Amino acid sequence: MRTSITALLLAASAMFGTAAQASEAQRDIYYGVTLIDPENETRQPDSYIAIEDGKIVAIGQGLPADISGFNLHDHSQQFALPGLIDTHAHMTWGPLNFEVNDGVPKMIIEKRSDITAFNARQLLSFGITTVRNPAGDTKANQAYSRMRDAGELVGPEAFHAGEVIDMNPLEVDGPIVKPNADVSVSDIVRRQSDDGATFIKLYTGLTERELAEGIKAADALGLETIAHLGDVSWTTAANLGVDALVHMMPVSPDLLPADAREEFLAKRRPGSFEFFEWYEVADFDAQPMQEMIETLAEKQVYAEATLAAFKPAFFGNKAEIVDSGMQYAHPDSLNNWRTLFRFDLGWQASDYDRAQAVWPRLLELTKRMYEAGIPMTIGTDLANPYVAPGISMSQEMILHREAGIPAWAILRMATIEGARLLKIDTRTGRLAIGHEADILFVGADPVQDFANLQHVRAVLSDGTLFDPTTIRNINGDIK
Repeated sequence: MRTSITALLLAASAMFGTAAQASEAQRDIYYGVTLIDPENETRQPDSYIAIEDGKIVAIGQGLPADISGFNLHDHSQQFALPGLIDTHAHMTWGPLNFEVNDGVPKMIIEKRSDITAFNARQLLSFGITTVRNPAGDTKANQAYSRMRDAGELVGPEAFHAGEVIDMNPLEVDGPIVKPNADVSVSDIVRRQSDDGATFIKLYTGLTERELAEGIKAADALGLETIAHLGDVSWTTAANLGVDALVHMMPVSPDLLPADAREEFLAKRRPGSFEFFEWYEVADFDAQPMQEMIETLAEKQVYAEATLAAFKPAFFGNKAEIVDSGMQYAHPDSLNNWRTLFRFDLGWQASDYDRAQAVWPRLLELTKRMYEAGIPMTIGTDLANPYVAPGISMSQEMILHREAGIPAWAILRMATIEGARLLKIDTRTGRLAIGHEADILFVGADPVQDFANLQHVRAVLSDGTLFDPTTIRNINGDIK
């Protein structure tokens, strides 16, 4: 499919006009815009951004005195901000299925290169110019980045973890690897490092000892660790040296008040019911939770809430919430979510009532962590049920706003904080001279309403101009 992708990209440039000129001259000025600066919390109207060879070379108001040799692009009445960074996008995951052989169930996470390419286009079309892919098939990850860097497909720059390191008792065919008597956690970390992983993903089934081993092995190799945890508490993980924690689900019994812990353990059900059962008994003001928040803040452990992944479960009986934005999901992914793969499988009416009753507590904990000074980024958990690529970024930001976090702070989470987490803040994440031209243009002020991020007029990725509607219609695959 490479030839057809290249041809379609050229056609896309021609349809959008100025992108073809940008490719030839590599000197462009985008003017008439209001610049949104999340770091300094400012709007600068009637501004221009000059770009040369994919880098920002000048920023100002009006037009520069010397415009000779530049292509001019009138973006009057538009707002320009740094390209968005989704720090939790499993862009190389396909649908999840199950099969049973000789009575033994197996979970299968499909490798679908067409879905990867689709996800990448949708992400970029919504102004997401960088992603952290926190676990995926190593070969699929490498294929994506190789083709993207060669200009053979359209999508955001991606930083990949290797396969999830977990001790799930279920047999799995997919991007999950289990330590065993012959292969230790340290062995897996070293292999993933050799294969080019940028991060190491540690998962809920690991014991505290195995978690510590993974963190130590990654640290020795200069790799950071991402953890999605269950019974091992976030406090413990922070003290062990984890770098980032994902999902606003710190559901360890150790974080509950002592008088509620035993009852919770006696009554908790396997699966996703703990999403709300834990919140029903958690006391944010009690010592365990206070210690957790203080430890994360002191050690500056990054956290992301991925609220957009949990809301469709908590409100799974409300079609208007579950189906929001699903026109941007791949049809096969959407069908998988509607027929098999969803977090609220087995929930009854009473479970939804209980979940919706505690939903405000997820928002409250998110705000408390922000107010405590814990560094936070915006991650969507793309590839999980009812998380559509691209549009879920603004949905996640809207949920953070509903939590009571200031809009400017959320914009920083979605731009410069994501760049800091990925250690690329010296080259992207802000509109600054010398930085890569990763820029999102929208038709209305995103600070006033994050829904305005859903109405993208244009996207610049490394200085190349894309029309969102056009790139969504490009067909292609990954080899």
